Amino acid sequence: MRSKLWFYDDCYAFAIKTCRAMNPPRPALIALLVVITGCATTPPDPRLLSNAEQAIDVARAAGAEEFAPLELRFAIEQLETARFHLENNQADAARRSADEGEIEAQLALARSRAAQARADLAQRQRDLERLQADLAEAFGDRALEP
Repeated sequence: MRSKLWFYDDCYAFAIKTCRAMNPPRPALIALLVVITGCATTPPDPRLLSNAEQAIDVARAAGAEEFAPLELRFAIEQLETARFHLENNQADAARRSADEGEIEAQLALARSRAAQARADLAQRQRDLERLQADLAEAFGDRALEP
């Protein structure tokens, strides 16, 4: 099984083989190693969190604070965890936490929409019952028969 840094390992091995074949002076070899090492320590992209942030904003706009507060809180906690990992240069952990936060926010959005749909259905049911009562009062119970 290859290590997570297999690309850098391969680059390093290639650089060493090439330098030995060319027999360059030591400063050139040191400069090449510094360049390779510099590429290996590139910090993670802070835009990694943008999808989770957007999903949380959409969930909030849909009323998740009222209808799905637990899921929204979990999403926010995962986003904060992702920020912590990002600050500590743990890109893989940050990506996992951001993805989990985005999924929790999507769940909060779905539950909010479902709760709103149930409330809308209940209101329409009450409206229908009121109309049926008005029809029965105006035209008798026979008006409601199929």
